[in-house]
Amino acid sequence: MEAFALGAALGLAAGVSPGPLLALVLREAVQKGARAGMLAALAPVVSDSWAVLLAWWLGGALSPAVLRTVQLAGGLYLLQLGLRGLRTAPLKAEAAPAAASLRAAVVMNLTNPHMYLFWFLVGAPLLHRLGAGAWGFLLGFYLTIVGSKAALAWLAARLHESPLQGPLVRIGDLALAGLGLYLLATAWG
Repeated sequence: MEAFALGAALGLAAGVSPGPLLALVLREAVQKGARAGMLAALAPVVSDSWAVLLAWWLGGALSPAVLRTVQLAGGLYLLQLGLRGLRTAPLKAEAAPAAASLRAAVVMNLTNPHMYLFWFLVGAPLLHRLGAGAWGFLLGFYLTIVGSKAALAWLAARLHESPLQGPLVRIGDLALAGLGLYLLATAWG
């Protein structure tokens, strides 16, 4: 039960913390509706699994060059997502398939160096220490990270008929582009 609680606490913190995935989840929910945002919220389940296994297998070691490469790719992807959104008019909820939201979130999460940093520096060492309790940790973590992001997506989707929709989508696009620039800038530092 302790492992589950620890995983749930870390998952909740990650789920509500500002960052690229949350910005994308909220933008998708406001722009395309609750289903799209909730599908995007599932990205950690799809994208983290291989990183968890790799971190477990490598024992938490990841070279700075690999992290820098992932960070550069992530920065470019976020910048591209944000700029593409800024160049187009906000879509109505029916205009784009919700499945594209999950795909975009998975690609974004795979190119997010913070996911790798967490699993290699925090997650894998915890899983090794927890032993058999690792499954409880993973269950608690994924229930709360996905659940909190999905709940925020549902709340954000209530705004899709609001006059605030256009400005909120633009703020999401600016946030994604800004986070992309930040990742690019810090990769060189």
